[in-house]
Amino acid sequence: MSEHLTAVAETTKLARVLGITDPTELDFLVDLPPAAIRAYRERVTDRLFDRDTKRLKGIAAASKIVPVALSAKMAERAFGPVLCAAVASAVEPQRALDIAKNLTPTFLAECAVQLDPRRTADIIAAVPPTMVTDVARELLSRGDHITMGRFVHVVPEPALRAAAPVMSDPDLLRIGFLLEDKTAIDNVLHIVADRVAGIIRSAYDQNMWAEGIDLLDSIAPHNRAWIGDITAGLGGEVLDALITAVAELDAWATLLPITSAMSEHSLRLFAQRPAVHDQTNLAAIMDAALDGGQWVNLLPLASQLPTEQRAFIATRVADQTDERLRELIDQAHTAGLWSTLIPLAHALEPHARARVAERARELGLDDEAGELELIAAL
Repeated sequence: MSEHLTAVAETTKLARVLGITDPTELDFLVDLPPAAIRAYRERVTDRLFDRDTKRLKGIAAASKIVPVALSAKMAERAFGPVLCAAVASAVEPQRALDIAKNLTPTFLAECAVQLDPRRTADIIAAVPPTMVTDVARELLSRGDHITMGRFVHVVPEPALRAAAPVMSDPDLLRIGFLLEDKTAIDNVLHIVADRVAGIIRSAYDQNMWAEGIDLLDSIAPHNRAWIGDITAGLGGEVLDALITAVAELDAWATLLPITSAMSEHSLRLFAQRPAVHDQTNLAAIMDAALDGGQWVNLLPLASQLPTEQRAFIATRVADQTDERLRELIDQAHTAGLWSTLIPLAHALEPHARARVAERARELGLDDEAGELELIAAL
């Protein structure tokens, strides 16, 4: 699922480079590896920028002998945003910045659309926060989240903080989806921490769950707990909508790491939602757990489910071979999750419960083994 959403984001950015106004025209590419789409986009960008390298260097050299104010006037009136963006990477960063300070936010925004952040990162990093804010405001007035997302990872934190207030919660969600470097999402979350609830609610209000789920998939492990708790605190309707979207996108492998990091109270709220109890959803959850490497992330949720749903999960577990069951037990043990495995083991049929007890005793967990053996004997 994450690969699919990343591919959608990549085709959206590729459409911009190719001059295609409707990104859905490239939907035939979304089954390709996102890295391949990105590599193609970067090759196209390189081809566009490198085709006139000699001439662009000549223009850049000539700009050194022209006063800054005159260079800015020529850039805006004669060269235009496309040529200026192409020349920018050949101009010394300080010179480029001095010229940029004499340009209007409207023209700077038009240039930003054409810039390649790989070539102009030094310039972007030196742009004053007020200029970043003015350009961000101009881009957002055009609904241009693509350009915003492409530059977030090279914009320093002070500038991001200055620009954040001009971005609405849906803007932030859309920009996060289109980030050029997804590792930047955690820094953005740090900057707008007080707005995370609003960002998640905007996914609900505007049916932007694909973007919201992509956000959950992109955050670092240390951010999962507080974001999961915030999500749970938004109420049953939001949780139900999230669960429905996750089911439609087959994104349980994204959601289970979040639920496993939730506080016990938040996890209990999540586990109480009727949508989680649906057998189709439970089957998909078990597929993600048993086949998708999410077993240890399932256990905290399983321990909070009602008896009937826990029994459904236990039946799937009991169907595993002795070797596979042993692997699952060992994974839970390594993760320190016996406290969540025991309630699930209680729901197992006697023979499977005895197998769990046997492995527990082999691991030196005599108390846990004794409890399971006693229940199995009843």
